[in-house]
Amino acid sequence: MARSSLRTTRTLAVCFALAAVFALSVASQTTVAVTSDGQTSPRPVLLLAGDSLTEHGTIPDHQGFVTLLQSRYTQSADFIVRGLSGYNTRWFLKYVMPTLEREISIGTYTSPSLITVWLGTNDATLIGGSNSEMHVPIEDYKKNLNQIVRRFQSAAPKAKILLITPPHVDDKARAKAAAERTDSKRGLVDRSDAASGNYSVACVEVAKALKVPVLDLYSHFSAMPLATRNAMLVDGLHFNAKGHRELDELLRSKLSAEFPALFSSLDVYQFPFVSKWMEEDPYTEGNSSSRS
Repeated sequence: MARSSLRTTRTLAVCFALAAVFALSVASQTTVAVTSDGQTSPRPVLLLAGDSLTEHGTIPDHQGFVTLLQSRYTQSADFIVRGLSGYNTRWFLKYVMPTLEREISIGTYTSPSLITVWLGTNDATLIGGSNSEMHVPIEDYKKNLNQIVRRFQSAAPKAKILLITPPHVDDKARAKAAAERTDSKRGLVDRSDAASGNYSVACVEVAKALKVPVLDLYSHFSAMPLATRNAMLVDGLHFNAKGHRELDELLRSKLSAEFPALFSSLDVYQFPFVSKWMEEDPYTEGNSSSRS
């Protein structure tokens, strides 16, 4: 009898533990508001264009900001990701824009409701550094960024456009990475926080000239204590999970402030929640047909 009671106690303990874990998991998720009838306009498409900072946003192990957005809005929006590691504005304008313009024009996907342009980190690589091939002079960067935005505006006239500045750089981490190289470029530092800051200012200037919103990541992170902001980077350049969560919050806050109608549309499921059909079209004998 004692053994049976012990087994029962253990079983109940396991059940309570599992229930607690499940409740915590559910509580950590953002609930998306829905309407009873679902979307009445086309499902929004968000085109995320950029370099490896955007590409790394798709890494599940890092809780990438793209994966967070996709998880939150999987029933309401589609995400087209064009994050290309190592690309600067010159290469993006020359080799990527023609393809993106063609994709939009022929309807490869629904014309975007939002386009984010996050470029400049590679333009800001140091002359004489290990990645100097990527460098783009700051005035050329501004001209290229201007052209990219204008071409997107022409290809997708109804799309909202958001520029995003290069974020901060951890100088010590980049110096450490340079010192650990085993090739002929050992010791050559590729980037600096100061250079990233200069290109961030240039990005803001382009946004103001074009009258499009800009998410100034550099200013946001630079306002934090040095140790705090650098703890959000995995290699002194790319965001880790903590950094991606911060970015996710910043991006959604910016979209809410600048494009409230679009942001609200992300909270509407494309199709009604199943409770609608459970109430209006439940199973009954003779009502099992799927025909409309």
